[in-house]
Amino acid sequence: MPATAASPQTRPRSGHSGSFAPWPRVVGCAGGIAALTLAACAHNPQAGASNAGPTGSGSPAVAINTAQDRALCRDEPATRAELGRAAHALLAQGLALQATCLAPGGWVVQVLVVDGMKARQVVRGPLADGQAVDMGTPSGRFQAGAAATATGHSPDVVHNRQWLRALMAHHQFDNLPDAWWHFAQRHGDTILEPAGGADLAAR
Repeated sequence: MPATAASPQTRPRSGHSGSFAPWPRVVGCAGGIAALTLAACAHNPQAGASNAGPTGSGSPAVAINTAQDRALCRDEPATRAELGRAAHALLAQGLALQATCLAPGGWVVQVLVVDGMKARQVVRGPLADGQAVDMGTPSGRFQAGAAATATGHSPDVVHNRQWLRALMAHHQFDNLPDAWWHFAQRHGDTILEPAGGADLAAR
């Protein structure tokens, strides 16, 4: 079943690389997408990569499998529910959520513009339909300026990053210090150290 506009697109990613691959079309996965939720089928990241087809609009989401990984990102009912709620809230604001499990290092998040007229009520900067909201650096890349505390960005970028951080925090995801796009699920009172080795304090 094709993903609905309110369904966050998700897929697994093995390792902790500095690049963020395109969103693939999933094949060979039993089950589908229900409104505001993610599909779930068991496969490992390597299998997901080999089964992925070409990118296309309206592509189904790929299930996440991180059972063997640390708990910075994990496919579970509570996670799917929160991502679905976040995606639904963004849709009403002219935005779309993409979330990838960068196994084992946490979630990679990106927000795309689907209706610039609506989106301008909550985010700033260039808002062409189909483009990513301006966060100063590309999503999924560890580079200078990507850190959550990086300085020197425009007021629009600062606003957009603060907005995304608040949105994700509302849905139980904490921003990791190494990048504005890097988030960890809340499990108890402690946020684990990400794969990149950034030192995170217990909350």
